[in-house]
Amino acid sequence: MPLVVGAWGAPPAQAQTGELSSPRAILSPADPRTISPPIEGRVDPDTYRVGPGDEFAFRHSDLLDPKILRVSPAGEILFPDAGAVFVAGLTLREAEAKVRESLRSYVRGKGLVFTLYRPRQFRLPVLGEVRRPGAVTLTAPVRASEAIEAAGGIGPGGAKRGIVVRRGPDSLGVDLVRYGTAGDLSGNPLVFETDVVFVPVSGRWIEIFGAVPHPGRYDLIPGDRVSDLVALAGRPLPEAALDQAELERFDAGRVGERRPIPLVGALAAPRSAEDLELREGDRLFIPARAHYNEGAVVWVEGEVTHPGPYSIRDGADGIRSVLTRAGGFTEFADLSRARIDRRVDSAERDTAFLRLAEEHQDIVTKEERAWVKARVRERGAVSADLSRILATGDGPDVGKSGPAGNGDIALLDGDHVVIPRRFPSVSVQGEVRSTGLVAYEPGRRAADYVRAAGGFTERANKSHLRVTVARTGQQMKAGEAGPIRAGDTVWVLGRPERSTWAAVRDVLTTAAQVATIYLVIHQATK
Repeated sequence: MPLVVGAWGAPPAQAQTGELSSPRAILSPADPRTISPPIEGRVDPDTYRVGPGDEFAFRHSDLLDPKILRVSPAGEILFPDAGAVFVAGLTLREAEAKVRESLRSYVRGKGLVFTLYRPRQFRLPVLGEVRRPGAVTLTAPVRASEAIEAAGGIGPGGAKRGIVVRRGPDSLGVDLVRYGTAGDLSGNPLVFETDVVFVPVSGRWIEIFGAVPHPGRYDLIPGDRVSDLVALAGRPLPEAALDQAELERFDAGRVGERRPIPLVGALAAPRSAEDLELREGDRLFIPARAHYNEGAVVWVEGEVTHPGPYSIRDGADGIRSVLTRAGGFTEFADLSRARIDRRVDSAERDTAFLRLAEEHQDIVTKEERAWVKARVRERGAVSADLSRILATGDGPDVGKSGPAGNGDIALLDGDHVVIPRRFPSVSVQGEVRSTGLVAYEPGRRAADYVRAAGGFTERANKSHLRVTVARTGQQMKAGEAGPIRAGDTVWVLGRPERSTWAAVRDVLTTAAQVATIYLVIHQATK
């Protein structure tokens, strides 16, 4: 009968009581109040080693119910008729084989079952740079990291590498960094009641910088090599320039010397001659390749057949090729207002200064006022007449895919190509008799659209017509705008409502307020 590994189900009474026993309480092996603490995964019969306090379920063909047997402090299990069988220190698989051999003459047939019922608890010394050094109570199976955590964790001056598990004449190394970053169980071995865990002081270190997931400082342990340091940092990132790696090493006078290092060979053949052994204070630098796998993207918006993102070669592909891939224009596209919005990498605007300059123009110079106006009007669109560029194509097929040619515009990563919807009207606003939209007619000027909107009102300032150009968003005088285009806005400003009586009224109001303040102060000081 093969060995059955794993804890038997708790008796029904245990589930009903729900009582938890103290780790130090002494209970009967079959006491229903005894609850097995959680363990790490499934118990491995080839790594779990039997020790005093382990409980086993034993049954054979002549027994109706299993018997619960506990390993004695001396490491033995006492079997009826067969006597004591020493099992401490054996793996579960070895213990099962030894029990089966010892009971061969006492148990007939193949009905023997010998399985772990409840793992033991034991005391283990955890010493050195931990927050609460001393013996801790653990439940098997347990690893070194759990024992250290039970002692309060590593103290501020403790090392995470070079930890020692002393096991008789032998010692095991613990590397919690390698265990945490790579999941290497060899860096976090199982510990037993015969061990002592010691956490040393962190003093000697090495460093790694650059294209690795976890750059920084690491404890140095004897025998560390370049490949070990790179593994601790999580292995190189895809963009790492391994052929440009450098190692900085300090001499006795703490003067650093940089040298190229064959990192490709060191990682390909760990422990080889190219894989240098590290010294205290060594620093490894792994630069990255610029723009590694960074694809440039532009966005096409508006009246095209397939709007959305498109990949480009940054600074090489032109607007025509991208619009061709976008399927060309729809029947509603207004090429006269097409534009390219581009990120402006200049410094952020000093909004506080701009607001102050606008509200208190008397405190800024003429040059500063001009600068303020320029900043306010600043926009991130490419300054070019796209309608003329796009009109050189043949209908919707504006050009062939490929680099930007003569008369084309090269696109950059993050550009937005906007093709607005045709808007065959002009907006007339302000002091006109019928504000709103007026049908667009090519060649007409601002005054023509004012007349079409019913003419000026009595409050209109006829000499102050302004036009907002839809293609650029810029405002200008009507005389500077020339012929109006579809989508533009014509503004008619009003005259300020000021009169002699209004000026006198303001003066009297101010004088009355001053007199009131004087009376209040005079009464208060009597």
